Amino acid sequence: MEVLDPAQALLRYEAELVGAGSAAEAGFVAVNRLGTVLPFRLAVLLQPDVVRHVRVASVSHLAEVDENAPFAQWLAQLVRHAGQEDLAVLTPSSVPEELARDWGEWLPEHAVLCRLTSPAGTLVGWVLTAFDNEPEKQQLAVLQLACRQVTLVLSAWQGRGWLTGWRQRLRASRKWMWVAAGVLVALMAVPVRLSAVAPAEVTPLEPASIAAPIEGVLAKFHVPPNTLVKAGTVVASIDDTVVRNRHAMAQKALEISRAEFARAGSKSFGDDQSRSELLTLRARIDEKQAELAYTEELLERVQLKAPIDGLVTYSSPDEWVGRPLATGERIATIANPARVGLTLHLPADDAIDLKLGGEVQFHQNISPLDTLTAKLTQTAYETENTVDAGLAYVLKAQFAPGTQPPRLGLRGSAKVYGDYVPLGYYLLRRPFASARRVIGF
Repeated sequence: MEVLDPAQALLRYEAELVGAGSAAEAGFVAVNRLGTVLPFRLAVLLQPDVVRHVRVASVSHLAEVDENAPFAQWLAQLVRHAGQEDLAVLTPSSVPEELARDWGEWLPEHAVLCRLTSPAGTLVGWVLTAFDNEPEKQQLAVLQLACRQVTLVLSAWQGRGWLTGWRQRLRASRKWMWVAAGVLVALMAVPVRLSAVAPAEVTPLEPASIAAPIEGVLAKFHVPPNTLVKAGTVVASIDDTVVRNRHAMAQKALEISRAEFARAGSKSFGDDQSRSELLTLRARIDEKQAELAYTEELLERVQLKAPIDGLVTYSSPDEWVGRPLATGERIATIANPARVGLTLHLPADDAIDLKLGGEVQFHQNISPLDTLTAKLTQTAYETENTVDAGLAYVLKAQFAPGTQPPRLGLRGSAKVYGDYVPLGYYLLRRPFASARRVIGF
């Protein structure tokens, strides 16, 4: 490789470094155009790295560098050994045995490692130059000048990074930092309303239940779900086979008791024993009449009627028909569709201090842009296991007067509001609670 006059070669080398369009291009020029300044066998640019501590950035006569190659790993060990000196002349005899053992595989006999340190004292990297013959003092001086030019150019590119520029701007505007800190503290003291978001559902106010009055099997529903009915309308009926048989047997038993009483009455005029049985037979008639009245009442109860005017709601009829019912088991609900409210499931982790009459804003899933206002009417002191929110507090709310009531069963999210607190507490309440659970302070 042709070697020019040292001064001219250094000036041209510097011009090519300055003309590089990026830090990577400057590193490529640093090792590949160094041959115009002095003859060498190999030149390598190494830079500090957070993970590897040292990484190979550029190698002369190579367009790409494999940082995981054995050559790159061996060079990193060599730099960790001799990279503390500004200029280190290296030979196999001047390095540890584990490095000297592989020296001949990677480098010629002589090498020079130059540490690149910026005027501010920041480590930029290292330039390793390998020679076939032992370098002269003049060549070492020229190499130091060339490495100084490389240092200035690479440190200038590093100074263009966003982090360095940001730090420099902060140093230049320290007064504005204090102003910004004051504004931030003032903002943290601004009072805002504490709030929490909970899943909510539109539920009826004062609903009436239709429950099974007796044990039996549900025979059929007479009205489909979500139907408006009047009070007294038969909604469903229970299979009356058993009750009808009991009623028929009670009627027959009553007839038999009356016949026995009449026979004993006709014989009582001449038979003292028949006269004494009249009271027993009369009591038996009363017993059979009571049993008959009970079965008649049961027959009336097999017809499940709506207690009030309203909307009938229940699950699919297929899930109920033919199903055994226990006494008191709820089958359906009757509710006035014009009198609805909200049921909220506030997760235990999001719970805040709430008061009756607090504001609630409800956003329906089917119309998320519309907001309905309600007032909190009931709070819970104990949590329950819910489907929507897991362990949660069940709250009740009523819509504000004049609000168009939404349809029963609609779901959405409700935002409940508490007292006013500083903005800093509002923003840091959840992080502090999470940290306290983890750290335990």
